[in-house]
Amino acid sequence: MKRILIGICFAMLLCFASSAYGQCPPGLPPGTSCVAGQDANGAFFLMAVPANYNHRLVLWNHGYSLSPPAPLTAGDLGLAGGVLPFGFAAAASSYRPDAFGLGGWAVKDGAEDTENLRQRFVEMFGQPDLTLVTGASEGGLITAEIEERFGRDKNGKLNYNGSLPLCGPNAGGRRNWYGGFDLRVVYQYYCQNLPRSSEMQYPLYFGLAPNNTLSLNDVVGRINECTGVLQPAATRTAQQTQNLANILNVTEVPESFLLTDMFFGTFALAELVQVRTHGLNPVTNLGVHYHGSTDDAALNAGVFRAGPNDTAEDFLDSAYDPTGRIHIPTLTLHTIGDGLVIVENENAYRHTVEEAGHENLLQQNYTNASGHCEFSNSEILASFQALMGWVESGHKPTREDVANFCKANTALLGDTCNLNLDFHPKAFNTRVVPRAAEPQNEDE
Repeated sequence: MKRILIGICFAMLLCFASSAYGQCPPGLPPGTSCVAGQDANGAFFLMAVPANYNHRLVLWNHGYSLSPPAPLTAGDLGLAGGVLPFGFAAAASSYRPDAFGLGGWAVKDGAEDTENLRQRFVEMFGQPDLTLVTGASEGGLITAEIEERFGRDKNGKLNYNGSLPLCGPNAGGRRNWYGGFDLRVVYQYYCQNLPRSSEMQYPLYFGLAPNNTLSLNDVVGRINECTGVLQPAATRTAQQTQNLANILNVTEVPESFLLTDMFFGTFALAELVQVRTHGLNPVTNLGVHYHGSTDDAALNAGVFRAGPNDTAEDFLDSAYDPTGRIHIPTLTLHTIGDGLVIVENENAYRHTVEEAGHENLLQQNYTNASGHCEFSNSEILASFQALMGWVESGHKPTREDVANFCKANTALLGDTCNLNLDFHPKAFNTRVVPRAAEPQNEDE
């Protein structure tokens, strides 16, 4: 998942594998002091303290990456790096590698790694006056996980003072992966090339074959072979045109997001199931009635179906689904046209928080952009400013407050502000067909 580069673009472990003061990576303000290293779980980290340190810390959580964790650069500090010039310290973790040495769906591990990093920062630099946690995409869900699991210490004292989850899949991993699995099985029904009939067959919740040898380019080539999605519409065959229309109509995936979403329905799903749940299926489409195709009856009769393994389902539910039990000011931001982490996640998250009785601590905002996490610097800075004001004053901001910050920022930053003050997302289940155990509508 895409990372946001803003401006200048972790219980403490008994020991960190390595850490050292050293020269900061290029791109950080002059006079910044840095500590970088790798913790005992294999997560790389970077802490940056500016010369004008105001005793406030911002922790950043990056989005999805399947690449092996690596030492962090200035850009890996995300929003936290962007506020270094204003005196805030910044810190971020790469998250620990999975069992195969890759990144992947690291929500549980990422939350623990960032909390370990926060504790390390306190050990080295003292307790900040304020600590904010933020992140984008998968990092938005990790941010929500952190404030629920680690928001308070064992004595009830706050570890974090404010939370800013950006474009996060905060309906939870379970429901978001339902959508990814739906795309995977609907695609295969129409295309029959992942796998081909001549290749080893496997349950589609595996994402790809065990010991897969297909590259990303190979998979993209097969998707284009079936749908012509990389070609001008006028050059597509009639069969490609129909295949593409059926897939998009049934799954409600925007055409511009098909390749991205299929990456998550193949390579990312493979990492989740084959590595993290050890081959056990955490998703299901039993009882789901797919609709919107040229022949719904044939689709529902022929599509691959699978029920979940209880152990795998419990893992996904317990590790990656928010409870709504938040205890600090929480401000969210989401693009309305996000075709990867759909905006309806915010409806589900609001409902979860309301069910837990903490709606007074949640304020949500939306922009008119159509991309995934495509926010302007002014929009991000305005969200941060509104959260800071809320934390400091105790007064919950309105959407108008955020918009006013944003308009003022555009005069300085020279970019745009496209906040939508009237938008309210529909229920998550209007985009992802509910499973048997799911409520029909979060608002009921």
